[in-house]
Order: sequence, then C-alpha cells, then structure tokens
Amino acid sequence: MSRSEYLTTPNKTQTGRPSQYFYNRQVTPQVTLWPTPENSTDSLVYYYVQRIQDADALVNTTDAPFRFLPCMVAGLAYYLAMKKAPERVQLLKVVYEEEFQRAADEDEDRVALKLQPSIQYLRVN
Repeated sequence: MSRSEYLTTPNKTQTGRPSQYFYNRQVTPQVTLWPTPENSTDSLVYYYVQRIQDADALVNTTDAPFRFLPCMVAGLAYYLAMKKAPERVQLLKVVYEEEFQRAADEDEDRVALKLQPSIQYLRVN
C-alpha cells in the first residue's frame, strides 16, 4: 500500500491475516504489515539484495539513503566548483540536478492503480 493509504488507515492495530504491507524506505527500511498478524506462527517470506559493506571501520558513513549518495557527491562537486572552479559550475549544476531528480523519483509510491466510482453515480432515483 502507498504511504498515504497507510497513514489514512483508521485502525492500524486491527488484527487478522495480513493482506497488505507498507514499505518505508528510510536509512533503515521498515516493513509494516496490515492487518497486524494475530498470532506468532504467521511468517513473512521475502527476498532482498544486500549491499556490500564498507571495508573500513564504518565510522565515516552518511546518514542518508544509498540512493541519495550520487546526488550528494554531485552536489558537493557543484558547491566546491562555485568557489574553486567557476568555469565548471554550469556542467556540474546539470549533473547535480539530474542526480537529485533520479533519487527523488525513487521515492514515489509504486502501488497498483485502484479506481473507485463515486457513490453518487451508483444511486438509483
């Protein structure tokens, strides 16, 4: 379900057999099942791709989703060029805006299309 659909669900604590899920794409992703499983024997089976961890001590990582790292690097290059290499600003600005748009597009909800007719057209006079 989409983020807006999950947020407008009136009873998030309803129990039953889960039929939908909301995937929150943060730095630490979170999957929320709805309705909430009613017993501890229910299981969720999923497949995922795990990124290779850094070889260092993991002390210099950013607190940003991985999909925004190219955008962050391009933005840093753009801002540095404004001070150190003004002749490259236009090129780096275009790269920065493209990377930002690519990362921002990843945050759009990918849910099935759901059409619901207005109730006023279903009434018989």
